[in-house]
Amino acid sequence: YDRSKMPWDLRPVQNYIGLDLPPPDQIDFAINPVPKFGARAINITHTYFKNGQVIRHDYGYMPVKNATRRDPRVHVAYLTTSSEGWSMMEQGQVKGTQMTFHLKQFLRRSFDFERQFEMPSYNQMVMRVRAETNMDTEGYTAFYKRLLG
Repeated sequence: YDRSKMPWDLRPVQNYIGLDLPPPDQIDFAINPVPKFGARAINITHTYFKNGQVIRHDYGYMPVKNATRRDPRVHVAYLTTSSEGWSMMEQGQVKGTQMTFHLKQFLRRSFDFERQFEMPSYNQMVMRVRAETNMDTEGYTAFYKRLLG
């Protein structure tokens, strides 16, 4: 949370950087390392609790597009995916110390995923992966050979 390493582009939302724990959830806004492409962003981790137990996680990022001469607004997006199986895209603006977002897209993901490891011998390992969505089922098998150890 070292704000001295904050990219200039993220200054409009710098006061949100840090870990907040207002019951019943925890929100962590962290500085994202410099991206290889695209807008600078803040990483988001949002953990929801009920009776002291974690019931859901949201993970994502918040890209910021600063004001220009042509467009004096500071644009911001809130892009998250949830451990309960949905993704949301919200877009909005920063005005002073306030961010306002509007839902643009809500995607329900329906899937099942299974990964299985097996060691038929000391020097061999097999990994099987099966992923099922509401559209199709895919799978693959990978064979590994021990090189060291």
